[in-house]
Amino acid sequence: MPSYTARDIASIAGYSVVAGIIFALASHVLVALVGGLGHIGIAAIYGFWFIGGTLVGYIVRKPWSAFLGETIGSIVELLMLSQYSWMLFYYGPAQGIMTELVFMATRYRKWDYKTMMLAGAAPVIAAYPWDCLVSPYYPACRDPGYPLHLHITIIGLMLISGAIVAGVLVKAAVDAAVKAGVLRVSQ
Repeated sequence: MPSYTARDIASIAGYSVVAGIIFALASHVLVALVGGLGHIGIAAIYGFWFIGGTLVGYIVRKPWSAFLGETIGSIVELLMLSQYSWMLFYYGPAQGIMTELVFMATRYRKWDYKTMMLAGAAPVIAAYPWDCLVSPYYPACRDPGYPLHLHITIIGLMLISGAIVAGVLVKAAVDAAVKAGVLRVSQ
């Protein structure tokens, strides 16, 4: 386990709560706006549920910070009465591990847009199979006759959403906050 400073712990806790609030807003507000489009509509906004790992990982830049950010964020969402309830015990840690693996592959030294986009998209590897195999919200995709083109479309939208929202937007927001002098990231 890495040695976290008091500042690291405060950053992990604080920004995980911010992520959890964003997760809850996505669950309550964005889902209401696009839910009528089914799994395709949700896939287009899925990146909002991947920001816990990229936000905390990008700010703290130490092993397991991305995992903790996504996991704690999902607990905060759960406490805010998310309709995804018990499933968050899987989603948070599983998605956090996927983001963590991207940062781990760079040895926590590479923080460019390409890395952030990969880190933002990687949680799809954990999220989509769970959506299809376990989630009560998408039972149709368990059907062997579910069209392959829909699987591909949904996965593609989730990857794009993760790369843009959890990758590009998180990096741009953090970089802007650092440039403005209101945030410091670990080196």
